[in-house]
Amino acid sequence: MLSPHIVYQALQQQQQILGCDRELTLLLCLICFSLTFCSASPQVGAVCLGIFAAGFYLLRMMGRSDLLLRKVFIRQLHYKEYYCAQAGLFDRGGKRYE
Repeated sequence: MLSPHIVYQALQQQQQILGCDRELTLLLCLICFSLTFCSASPQVGAVCLGIFAAGFYLLRMMGRSDLLLRKVFIRQLHYKEYYCAQAGLFDRGGKRYE
C-alpha cells in the first residue's frame, strides 16, 4: 500500500513582507532610501517618504488582490505577440470567423 505524500506548507506560501510582494517591496525601499541618502536634503526626504507611503499602499492593495500579479504581468509581456487579436475601438461588427 502506498504511503501518503506529505505536502510542506512552506513550499506553497508566497514570499511576503507585511502583505506585499517581497521583491517589489525591497525595490521600493532601495529606491527611496538611496534617493534620500544621495540627496541629503529634508525636502527630498519628505518626498521620498510620501513616495514610499503611496507605493507601499499600492503594493499592499496588489498583495490583497493577487500576490502573483507581478509574475502574471511579466509573463503577459513575454507572450503578448501570441495572443489572439481582439476587436478594438474601430470595430465595424462584421464576422470574425468564416
